[in-house]
Amino acid sequence: MHILICNKSPVPVFAYGGTERVVWDLAKCLVEKGHQVSLLVPKGSHCTFAHVIELDDATPLQSQIPSHVDIVHFQFNPGIDFECSKPWLMTQHGNSDLNEPLPLNTVFVSHNHAVRHGAQCHVYNGLDWRAYGPVDLEAKRHHFIFWAKLHGV
Repeated sequence: MHILICNKSPVPVFAYGGTERVVWDLAKCLVEKGHQVSLLVPKGSHCTFAHVIELDDATPLQSQIPSHVDIVHFQFNPGIDFECSKPWLMTQHGNSDLNEPLPLNTVFVSHNHAVRHGAQCHVYNGLDWRAYGPVDLEAKRHHFIFWAKLHGV
């Protein structure tokens, strides 16, 4: 299967890039599983295991989708009225405004995330833990990470 993954941030990730890490690892895993992957991403992106197509914000999105792909996976909202000649889905990585209309074929990253948006479909993000090295659970810790986001405060 030829899968086109579309993202509005360049790859590979530099520094933080949570969504970009998910996109990179998803593409890599799909290639390892035998799929052909193309990335529609901004200028400056490069990838050794997938074909890179430069995303042009000034050109209609539909015309940038190659005819030979089988499915398109957006990592951003292409618009509630977006029409595509190929099957497509969108992963909603963050929280949208509750009144923001989302495409019917939106997938969320957890059950709770989906429920908060009035949906059911979710697929957990996958990361390639090989990129992070072994974890020593017996090591003494002097610090911890508190990761939070306050919304509407």
